[in-house]
Formats: sequence, structure tokens, C-alpha cells
Amino acid sequence: MTDQQYKERIAKAIAHYKSMEQFGSSMIHEVKWQYADMAKGGNGGDLGFEERGETTCRGINYPGYPDSFFQEVCDLMMWDR
Repeated sequence: MTDQQYKERIAKAIAHYKSMEQFGSSMIHEVKWQYADMAKGGNGGDLGFEERGETTCRGINYPGYPDSFFQEVCDLMMWDR
């Protein structure tokens, strides 16, 4: 992933999660936990299904994403880690 793609994906994530917060989505609490976990090198938890041999949030939705991606989203969203 290029630096520009990385920045675009962070911006897209921020916009999406700000919208979720604005509209009171109940999922935002789980997303905060998942991102905080993945920022520390975790897998974001099991999603309860398998895709491409993966079962975790990180494995299914964010293959290859570095911890720094999740850390930056947490920092920009001002989420506690």
C-alpha cells in the first residue's frame, strides 16, 4: 500500500466511524474495542464465521494492515486505548 493509499484509507475510516457516532450506531463500541486491540497487535476478535481461511476481524477485513493504521484511526477519533 502506498503512503497515499494509506492516508486515503485512514480518512475513509474516520469519516465512516464519525458517521456511526453521529447517528448513534450501537456497533461503534465494538469497533472502538476492535481498533484498540488491533492497534496493540491483536486480531480484533473472532467474527463467528470463516472467510478465506480467516475468522478474525483483522484477518477478514484488514489483511496486511499494520498496527499503525489502527493506532492512527484511534488517535484521530480520540478513542481511548
